[in-house]
Order: sequence, then structure tokens, then C-alpha cells
Amino acid sequence: MGYREDAINAARRTVYPQIHYLLRGTFGGYAVTHTTADEYALTANCSEAEIEELLDELRFSRNPISAVKVRMDGNTAEGSWVWRPSPLASYQLHVILHELENTEEVDIYAHWECSWIRHPYRHYVARGYDAQKGVELTRRWLIDDDGETLRGENCDIRYEVDDSFSRRASEYFSLSYYRVKELTASISSRVPFLDGGDGDHITEADDGRDTLSPRITDRF
Repeated sequence: MGYREDAINAARRTVYPQIHYLLRGTFGGYAVTHTTADEYALTANCSEAEIEELLDELRFSRNPISAVKVRMDGNTAEGSWVWRPSPLASYQLHVILHELENTEEVDIYAHWECSWIRHPYRHYVARGYDAQKGVELTRRWLIDDDGETLRGENCDIRYEVDDSFSRRASEYFSLSYYRVKELTASISSRVPFLDGGDGDHITEADDGRDTLSPRITDRF
């Protein structure tokens, strides 16, 4: 990812949480949301720069309009990309990249949704959202016919699909942890002598999907 793209992503992670506060306080909107376990497509054994180069080669485009995505374990997305059949298509494939710490691996998540260009309101309220279709399309797009590497000219990037119970359980327990943090913060606000800690990270559901407090991005 080049300097311009780094700057765009840094701006999103800084500005969007502030917008999130404003939206939540006015009409219940959001600018920070979370990546869910059912959106997990695969793990690429490469750096973020390599997978972004591959997405560009496969005619995906960077998506700076997307809300900041935060995984349940607090990992903030490093990249947001979309693919559309045409610029004015009604739907788009949204791919989210979560770079893993201390290793050259990238978790790739995806969902199918209304295009924000054609249907900005339907996109915002998640009408037409389909995680399963997004995952299936992403695997079809990215995995080469050999079934061992990702697609692309002279591409030798290997991958794995971790559908283990332990992975899903990990994300589930992370969710439970933040629910406990939310409850603790709620109690602390009513009992002055209790330490509220970092506060809650998950707010009420919007159209079936929880949204995160932008404060969670302060950890990174």
C-alpha cells in the first residue's frame, strides 16, 4: 500500500470514529461497525501489500467510503475493497482485510451488499446484505483452479480456510467479553465509586448487526 493509500486509511481510522459519535447522537447512525465471524472467507499467507496488489489486479477498487470495520477481538481493518460488475451496478462485493499481528498473514472477510453508488440509503441500512454469498464469491474470485494458491498472474500466495470451531468460539467469546464490559460500564455509571475502565465497545443492534463504540479503535 502506497503513501496515498496509507494516508486515506489513517484518515478513516481517525475521522470516522468522530463522525460515529455525531451520528449516534443525532439519528442513531453509525460510522464504525464490526466484522462478523460469518463474513470470514480465508486467510492469505502473505503481507497486506501483496494481497492488495492482487485485489487491484483482479479489478477490485479501494473503498474509502466504507465504515471503519473492527473485529470482535479489537483488530481494526487495514483495507476495504469492492468489486462491481459495472460502475453503476446495483450490488457490490465488499472485501475487508484484517492484518494479523506478528506474522505475514491477512484474514479476508467479505459480504454482498447494495452498492453505495446506486443505492446509498439501502447500502447504509444494510438492505440486501448477504455474508454467505459474499464469502462464496470471494473464494471463487480469489482461489486459483489448483485449489492451493490464490488467483493471479504468476501468483504463488498460499492460503487456508480456517472453519474450525476454535476460531468461531474465539470470536464468540470475544463478543461475550465486550458484552460484559458494556454491562460493567453501565453499572459503574450508576455506582460512583466503581472504576468504569475502558467503557463499553458494543452498542445496540442496527438492522440485525451490532455496532461498535469508536473508542475501541483507540487501542490501536
